[in-house]
Amino acid sequence: MKLTSKTLTAQAKDAIMEMINNSLDVMTKLPSENELSTKLGVSRNTVREALKTLENDGVVSTRHGVGTFVIRNSNNIISNITILDSFTKIITSHGYTPGSLSNYVDIRPSSDEIASKLGVNPGDDILYIERIRTADGIPVIYVEDYLVYKEGMYEEYTKVQTQSLFDFWSKYSIKMAFSNCNIKAVISDDNLMKSLKLSSPKAMLYLQQTHYCTKGVPVMYSDSYFRSDKFDFSLIRKVMD
Repeated sequence: MKLTSKTLTAQAKDAIMEMINNSLDVMTKLPSENELSTKLGVSRNTVREALKTLENDGVVSTRHGVGTFVIRNSNNIISNITILDSFTKIITSHGYTPGSLSNYVDIRPSSDEIASKLGVNPGDDILYIERIRTADGIPVIYVEDYLVYKEGMYEEYTKVQTQSLFDFWSKYSIKMAFSNCNIKAVISDDNLMKSLKLSSPKAMLYLQQTHYCTKGVPVMYSDSYFRSDKFDFSLIRKVMD
C-alpha cells in the first residue's frame, strides 16, 4: 500500500499499526526501516518518526543494532502514561471521534481535600465539570475535573463547551506542563455502570491527577475512570547502564 499526501508520518504510523494488529504477534520483529520505507512509499525518516511515535505509545520497542519489536498489538486506545496529553487528543490520535454524552458544570466551594490538592483555601470557589467521554459514541471515560476558578470561567465554559480542558486553559494564558498521577485498579460501582452504560461490573483504571502549569502551580485536579477493556496505559521501563 502506497501512502499519499497529508501528514505522512501519521499515515505511516497507522499503516504500521494496521500491519501489527492484522498479522504480527507480540515480540515479533518488524521489517527494517528500509523495507518499511519501500513498502509504504515514504522516506526512511518518515518511517523512523512513525516508529518513534509508536514506541512512545508503548506499541513497539527498538533495540539499537537489533531491530524494532512488537510489544503490544491491541485495538484498544493505547496511551503512554509518561506523556501528558488531553483525552481528546489521545482519542483522536487513534482514529476515533471524541465526544461527550453529558457535560455537567457548576461553581462550588472547595472541600478540604480538593483545596489541599490545588493549593487554595477550603471554601474557595472552584469550577466542577463532570463528563462522560466517548470514542465513536462509545462511553470510555467517566471524569470529574476541579479547576481553580477564574473570574467569568463558568460563563466561558458553558458558552464554548470545549472538549479539551487543556485548550480551555489556554484561554487564560495557562499551559499544562506536567501532572502528579496516581493509578489504581477498581471495579465499577453502580454510578460508573450507569454512566458508562455497562451491563455488569467491569475492571476500571482509576487515575487521580493534579495538573500543574508551566509556572509549577496546580490548576486542576481530576478523578478519571477508564474502561480497561477500551484503554491500555503503557510505560517503557529501561535498564539503567
